[in-house]
Amino acid sequence: MDDRGFVFTTDAVLALVIFFVFTASILTYYTLPSYIGADHQHLETIAADALDVMTQDGTLYATASGYAGNNISKAKVEADVRAELDSLLPNGTAYNLTIKGINGTTYSIADDKGISVSKDTVTRVVVLSGPRQGWLGRAWYKLEDVQFINERRNSTTTLWNFHNWLTNFSPWGSSGRSQLATYYYWGSASGRPSTSIPITFSFPSDANITGAYYLLGSCNQYSNNAAPAYGADVSINGYVDDINSTDFLKLYNRPGTGNPGYPMFNYRGTVNASRLLAGLNSINYVRFTSPVSNYQTSTKQGHNMPWFSIIGNYSNSIPVPQGIITRTFKGIDAAGLAVPVISGAPAYAKVYDLDTRTITTIPGQRTINWNSMVNQNFSYSDGVPFDILNLPSGDDGCAVSMTYDLPIPSGSRIFDAYTVVNAYGGVDSALVEVWDGTKWNTVFNSFDLNGTDYSSRSDGYGNTPGTLYIGDYLRSGTTNKVRVTIWDNVPGNDYDLVGLVNCYSTVSYSALPIKWDTFDFPSYQNSTNFTQPVSSFDIGSGAEKAFMFFGTGLDTKSITVQVKNSTSPWKTLYSDNVVPFVLDIGNLDLSTGSPIFTSGTVGNYTCKPGHYDVRVTLYSSPSWQSGDGASSPAAYSNAEIYSGTRVGIVYPKFLANMWASDFADDPYVAQAEAKQNLIDELIDAGFTNSSIDPNLIKTEALYTGNLPNAISIRLDLWRD
Repeated sequence: MDDRGFVFTTDAVLALVIFFVFTASILTYYTLPSYIGADHQHLETIAADALDVMTQDGTLYATASGYAGNNISKAKVEADVRAELDSLLPNGTAYNLTIKGINGTTYSIADDKGISVSKDTVTRVVVLSGPRQGWLGRAWYKLEDVQFINERRNSTTTLWNFHNWLTNFSPWGSSGRSQLATYYYWGSASGRPSTSIPITFSFPSDANITGAYYLLGSCNQYSNNAAPAYGADVSINGYVDDINSTDFLKLYNRPGTGNPGYPMFNYRGTVNASRLLAGLNSINYVRFTSPVSNYQTSTKQGHNMPWFSIIGNYSNSIPVPQGIITRTFKGIDAAGLAVPVISGAPAYAKVYDLDTRTITTIPGQRTINWNSMVNQNFSYSDGVPFDILNLPSGDDGCAVSMTYDLPIPSGSRIFDAYTVVNAYGGVDSALVEVWDGTKWNTVFNSFDLNGTDYSSRSDGYGNTPGTLYIGDYLRSGTTNKVRVTIWDNVPGNDYDLVGLVNCYSTVSYSALPIKWDTFDFPSYQNSTNFTQPVSSFDIGSGAEKAFMFFGTGLDTKSITVQVKNSTSPWKTLYSDNVVPFVLDIGNLDLSTGSPIFTSGTVGNYTCKPGHYDVRVTLYSSPSWQSGDGASSPAAYSNAEIYSGTRVGIVYPKFLANMWASDFADDPYVAQAEAKQNLIDELIDAGFTNSSIDPNLIKTEALYTGNLPNAISIRLDLWRD
């Protein structure tokens, strides 16, 4: 064999080294969308990530160069490219991969999935140029049976949140006048002041609880610096904390309520894990104690409760295919309020540190117009409070915002990703955005925005999420960013504290050629305490796990999950007062009567290919428990579901080869180095040396001196 031949089998050009990513010139661009929407954004992300993965693992470059050079079997190339695309693209996604090579020759690999007319199409193009002369060694590995392992996930979540003035609800207020000294239990909506009504909240039934804490606000509606907070007894699961008035930290005097303004206070209490239960728990009551006072005509004094939040920490396990990497990225804590110039008084911001119990005052005005901040870079997303001007409601907002990074390696397949928002204080609304390396995209807004319907209320009051799915907005090979902004509406210059604590995003990804399809529910706040949205999911061949994760309103009291196919009635999989973190709905399908979408036994099942509907029924609490309804609340709160409610279908087997490569002047050295790179990548993905079967590793080499100067690859995707 001379130095211009091959020492590889005929399919050797089906992959290329990561080396080419650094030595080749790569240009990417995409056509402008025919319309901007969530599904279009999802399709754009899928196309970009598919090309990125195929570039990184070598399949795209080698396939394109093989076509352009006309030196390999087209049938073999098509089979491998189809296997790769089918592992990367969700079921029901049509594609056309077009390769343009020497002298304008064009080749296409397409599958229209039976969709003759598409409602939405995206196009992504990559232009590659060849490397210097030498030898490409490649190694590949295909594992037919990937083991599931139990992955433990740590969660911090707001378990309950009251976000209003208690005097807006009967019997604690009469025309806004405080009656807390007479009706001294929050946890009693009756006229019997000595009788409490517990407020239930839940941890997932399989939670390993590590603790919780609660935040209790107090306002003395008396414009006097010396006016004290009330005292309180807080009972959770029958364990009582006795809080003295002096235990509260004074935060500030409330703007817009006279001079110096009503004093505002906060108390942070700790709940030991031993006092908490997996499943249902109870806030038995908050009892207001001395020096609590009713409204007094002479002093206009009267106590009020402005917020109560309980935030819990726990972990649980879910089975995932070996090789999936799950990382959590945390945001900073941010809290306080900002006051602009009012009637000539100087502007300032107050920053509240929940851990150190300190208040820092920052002089100067920090304001931005709503239209200047949404989906744009702005300087106030640093955790320091600021004011939003000209909200669509006509009000301004007292806000905090923070941004944090989510770097995801190139060549990664993003399987699942979610953001958790834990807000407290006088929070009325929230905006959550993701930066994908090129632009900001809206994941969630409390009120309707840019044609997306988020709430039945025009102001979206109280529509503050816990968990949101963000996988459709993330890109591999870039540093993504999550930005969370919350605010208090200030129609009467009554600026209140808002805060974010323990917010984070969790992302699951892998370089392995396995598949995990996610189907999320749209986020929506209903007009009543009942909502029953319907979504759907598709299952293809080879699926072995079906999960359902949940993101619901913080005041959810009960949840029911049902499933059906095109011919069956609705079948109930789960119905309880406990909101789970995740359910193995495949196991539930087998254990609750005739299976709809599974076959096998509990714990050892496969999923039946097909299209299925899933329905979630939610009921929320009375308004006095959650604070929904602003200043004119209805009897019951608004039921909410968020995109964190999603179905995940997992295909654990390798649907295509896993590739690794290296470049050397000698073909045998190139093959040996490629093999070692492959072993290193498998170990990085969670395998051990003992679990890697060396008999399944194949190596070959390819001479690279005769590749064309430029290869254009275009990927079109569309769906019905």
